[in-house]
Amino acid sequence: MLRQAENRVKIEGILSEIDLKNGSFKKNGVEMESIGGIIKVKVDQTINDETKVLEIPVHMFASKLTTKGTINPAYENIERIMNSYTSIAAAGSEDLADRIRISNGQIQMNEYYNNNKQLVSFPRITASFATKVKKEEFEPCAEFGVTFYVISKGYELDEDGIETKKYKVTAALPQYGGKVDVIPFFSANENVTSGISSFWNEGDTVVANGRLNFSSTVEKIARKVDFGEAQYDTRTVSVSELLITGGTQVPLDGDAAYEEADIREALVERKNRLENQKERDIERRATKTSTPSATGGLSDLGF
Repeated sequence: MLRQAENRVKIEGILSEIDLKNGSFKKNGVEMESIGGIIKVKVDQTINDETKVLEIPVHMFASKLTTKGTINPAYENIERIMNSYTSIAAAGSEDLADRIRISNGQIQMNEYYNNNKQLVSFPRITASFATKVKKEEFEPCAEFGVTFYVISKGYELDEDGIETKKYKVTAALPQYGGKVDVIPFFSANENVTSGISSFWNEGDTVVANGRLNFSSTVEKIARKVDFGEAQYDTRTVSVSELLITGGTQVPLDGDAAYEEADIREALVERKNRLENQKERDIERRATKTSTPSATGGLSDLGF
């Protein structure tokens, strides 16, 4: 089985929203109590000399009992957040909201098929624990450290096939249970991009550090007018990017490196898993709407 890769996310910020609920699920025919949902964390962070205001959704979930039948510490922590932590939304003020620290979050891919039968895929952060931080000890950050297998690299292309200034590394990130996520990482820093293009090659196992860029910007779009003052529409563009800020110059080798054959096998399993999920997603939407969704081609999700 493919071993789990190093995958660590640290977030320190102001608790912005809490959307956690008690629930349950069935495991081997037995009803299991659980708790889960999303909290949002506001972080002011400098990225490429530009200060950005991040609003990071963190997905949390835990069953109430462990496999040994004892209370799950993760469940207790999430329940404490739900019942006794204060968010900006609840307090109406950043000053009155709790500062929190997440030390062991993880990067995963959120993937599903939309009504047009197209795969929607973007990175998300998961965590089981968060703790309060005193104001005098508060050091905002949103950063990650990962080990991954390089599938491909090169400058990102826009809709017209023209290279942008962002450099993209498509990576295979082995997760728990032998599964693998295919995750895009980016560099918008010339020095970092130069290092990646010079030292990393397809098939390498590398260590990378970076920052989260989960932010939104408002764009003004000019409307065409025949004469007179220009008219503008606005739209909010949200991004969920993983920006590489550094890494190892020499790729890992020996037992620390992932074998190409193992990665390829895991990618085939991922492709099959997504194809099965596509059928379930389409069936679920058809049941909800009672009308067929628009047809679309089956994408080749292999590498």
